[in-house]
Amino acid sequence: MKTKKMRALSALAALGCLLAANATLAQDKANTLPPDVVARQGGIDVTLQDIDAFAQKLPDKDRAGFFDSPTRIQSVITSLLINRQLAAEARSAKLDQDALVRRELDQSRDETLARVRMDQFRKDLKLPKLDALAQEYYAVHKEEFVVPGSVEVKHVLVSTKGRSDEEAKARIGEVSATARAHPDQFDALVEKYSDDPSKSKNHGVIDDAASTKMVAPFAKAAAALKTPGDLSPIVKTDYGYHVLMLVSRAASKQQNFAEVHDKLVAKLAQEWIEKQVKEHADNLRSQPLDANADLVASLRTRFLPPGAMLPSDADAAAREEALKKKAAEQNKAADKT
Repeated sequence: MKTKKMRALSALAALGCLLAANATLAQDKANTLPPDVVARQGGIDVTLQDIDAFAQKLPDKDRAGFFDSPTRIQSVITSLLINRQLAAEARSAKLDQDALVRRELDQSRDETLARVRMDQFRKDLKLPKLDALAQEYYAVHKEEFVVPGSVEVKHVLVSTKGRSDEEAKARIGEVSATARAHPDQFDALVEKYSDDPSKSKNHGVIDDAASTKMVAPFAKAAAALKTPGDLSPIVKTDYGYHVLMLVSRAASKQQNFAEVHDKLVAKLAQEWIEKQVKEHADNLRSQPLDANADLVASLRTRFLPPGAMLPSDADAAAREEALKKKAAEQNKAADKT
C-alpha cells in the first residue's frame, strides 16, 4: 500500500513539474513577441493597434465596460486571429482578385469611412449655449422633473392556478374579511394564504407598488390607499385575486432647476447633435439623383433562380387562378339550372 501511495505521489509531482514547465515555456514564448503584439497564431499577429481598431467600432461609453471581461477579451483576440488566418488563406488562393470580392472590400471600406466620418462630424460640432433653452424647457415641462412618490404595500395573492375561479374568490373573501376584522394579523394571513412565490423572501411586501412596473389593476389599487394600514378591496389581476395593505407612502417631489440643470443640458445637447447629424444626412440624400430606370427595374428579378417566380407575382397568379376557378364553378352551376 505504501509503495502504491508513493508511486501516486511521484506521478502527481511529475505532472506538476510538467505543467509548470509548460507554463514557463508559454511565458518565455510570450516574452519573445514584439512589444505591440498581443498574440500570435499560425504565423499571424494581432497587435494592440488591431485591438484599438476593433474598439473604434464600439461606442465610447461602452468600451471600458466591454473590455472589463477576460472572456470578451479572449473572444476578440481569437476572432481576430481566425479572421486574419482565413484572410491570408483567401489571398493565397487569390480570392481577393475576384471582381465581386474587390467590390465587396470596397463597400466594407466605404462603410468604415462613413462611420468614422459621422463620428468626426459629431466631434467637430460646436455646441451652442443651452442654459437659456434649458431654463425655458424646465418652465414648460416641470411635470417631467417630478420624482414620483413611492407606495409600499403588503399583499396576499390567491392564485387561480390549481383551483377554480369560484374557489379563489371564496378564499380571498375569507382573507379580506379576516384582515378587516383583525388587521394586526395581516402578516400571518400572508404566510398562511398567499400563493405569491416571492413571499419567502419579501413576506408579501412590494416596493413601488403604484408604479408602471406593476400590472395596472394592482398599481391602481395601491395608489388609492392613503393611510398606512388601509386595506384595498379585492383586486383581480392575471395572477389571481389580491388584498393589499398600505405600509407607507412618500409624497412626490418637484425637483428645482438647479437639481436637473446638468442632466437637462446634456439631454438638450444630445438632441441638438442628433438634429445636426440628421440634417447633414438629409442634405446628402437631397443631392440631385440620376438613375437608370431600366437597370433599377431589372434588380427585381436579377437574383431569381431560372424559372422561378417572384412571390408577389406568384400571389397574383394564384389569385387570378382562384378567380377563374370560381367563375368556372359559377358557370357550371348556371348551366345546370
